[in-house]
Amino acid sequence: MKTKFKFAILCSAIIGMLVACDKGNITVISPSINTSISNSTNTDHNGYYSSVDNNKKGNDLLAELRKLNSTKRKKTVGYDGLRNYFLQTDGDPNNPGNVICFYSGKSVKFSGSFSGSKNGVNREHVWPNSRGGSAVEGDIHMTRPTLANENGSRGNAFFVENSKSQSSGWDPAMESFGQEYYRGITARIIFYCVIASSSLSLVDSNNDDKENKTMGKLSTLLDWNYRYDIHETEIRRNDAAEKIQGNRNPFIDDRSYACSVFKNYNSSTQQICAKYGY
Repeated sequence: MKTKFKFAILCSAIIGMLVACDKGNITVISPSINTSISNSTNTDHNGYYSSVDNNKKGNDLLAELRKLNSTKRKKTVGYDGLRNYFLQTDGDPNNPGNVICFYSGKSVKFSGSFSGSKNGVNREHVWPNSRGGSAVEGDIHMTRPTLANENGSRGNAFFVENSKSQSSGWDPAMESFGQEYYRGITARIIFYCVIASSSLSLVDSNNDDKENKTMGKLSTLLDWNYRYDIHETEIRRNDAAEKIQGNRNPFIDDRSYACSVFKNYNSSTQQICAKYGY
């Protein structure tokens, strides 16, 4: 009897995970995606990083990664062109025709158009336009598909753990729809943006003047980068983005680059990196 009871509970749980609700033309499904798969892919990707001198640190290494990125990036998709590639970069392999939405991980039908309706898919600027993100908004590595009714919750706030405010920072894990593992994913996107555009930089504070084109909080982002493993969705989209644009996000391929570049910003960033052995 006990065995039968356990089997019934297991079946009930599986059925519950597969329940989908149809909202207009958008079907929202609980995605069957692992939370994480590895600390780093840590491969050279057919010599992609062969020109980088890993003995360099700080601004010297930053300059090398920027040079590599500009050499490898054959094109920029363009903000309007994102609609043509999201199914390649963010498609749900378990639900063809769906994209996996940023911050929530929900798998949603995507027709190739961006909707203003609350259940429609639109575009999240992980680095906000008002803080200089327009420099990279057409870069497939930065702008992500998300649900319209979830996209507005952050505004242009910095990323700060356990905070939910425009002035003192925002944390995706603080939202009812937010998945905690997006902390690490977000950090690696923000680091990439500094590589992709020399007009952007990071600060270790909860907020900053928009005109400075900065994002943060750097010590928080460094901590998230190492605390949360590389997610399988990051690896899939990094490979897809290379085929589309020609370039990769180095912080997904080897997240130790984060401390190699940003460790010595201040004592807080040094402490974070030391905590993880860097």
